Amino acid sequence: MDMTPEEATLARVGEREVRLTHLDKVYWPEDGYTKRDLIDYYYRVSPYLLPHLKDRPLSLVRFPEGVDSPGFYQKDAPQGMPEWVRLAPVMSKEREDYVNFILCDNVETLVWMANSGVVEINPWLSRYDRLDYPDFAVFDIDPSEGTTWEDVKIVAKLVRSLLDQWNLRGFPKVSGATGLHVYVPVEPRYTYKEIQVFVKYGAQIIQGAYPEKVTLERKVKDRYGKVYIDFPQNARGQTIGSVYGVRASSGAPVSMPILWEELDNVTPQKWNMRTALARLEETGDLFLPVLSIKQSIDAVLKGAPAGKHN
Repeated sequence: MDMTPEEATLARVGEREVRLTHLDKVYWPEDGYTKRDLIDYYYRVSPYLLPHLKDRPLSLVRFPEGVDSPGFYQKDAPQGMPEWVRLAPVMSKEREDYVNFILCDNVETLVWMANSGVVEINPWLSRYDRLDYPDFAVFDIDPSEGTTWEDVKIVAKLVRSLLDQWNLRGFPKVSGATGLHVYVPVEPRYTYKEIQVFVKYGAQIIQGAYPEKVTLERKVKDRYGKVYIDFPQNARGQTIGSVYGVRASSGAPVSMPILWEELDNVTPQKWNMRTALARLEETGDLFLPVLSIKQSIDAVLKGAPAGKHN
């Protein structure tokens, strides 16, 4: 994909021409990263990223004036978008109308999104053709004020230990912000409620084992000094920052998968737009098994307080 410095240019991307604008606009003032850098990153990471976005409705966070300016969430597809962008209409009970989510299945859509100021990409946990049945459960491990990354690592190790006891595999990724996500791929036949029961049950066990540092408290003000396991994120319509997605914070950090053995040697913002691709060339897609492994959580749900059929 060749990009020239003009105000607007047409670039051949995948099977289509995409109009690119204001490529030299600075998006990360502290670092000097431009919109061109953002588009270039998403273009180059697309072979790794696209399989994780495929067929999933997306909540997007746009920063058309750069990350130091107020950004905004966008669920509904914008006016004037190319006709080749796929949409996923989902009925919203709150709006009593359809929300036209964007589906990003190809590199041209990804580049078009980046050109429209999309920095953060947040996919659903389920695919559009099976909206009510997630492909994975997520343990979202979030530090609160008064806690450290060291605390997050301890809680992550407890999650891994519990999954081992349950004979389940979990795949960790640093969030690119302050926390860590552990994805547990499941057979796509469980409802969101069942997935949330599963994660909540695990979180309660971990809290019981380490009550001085783990909380399930929803109110932020009541979490001081404790690591929060955000089990309600496993709900229909909730989204989590995509693997290989950029974060709109200083340094342009990227959410990256890690091996469990690396946990002690990483930080949540270890990789960024400049370094993520070299890491990927070295390791390949460590998150690829999340898309292919299908695990049963029946045994865990039978033991969970809420029970599978409640």
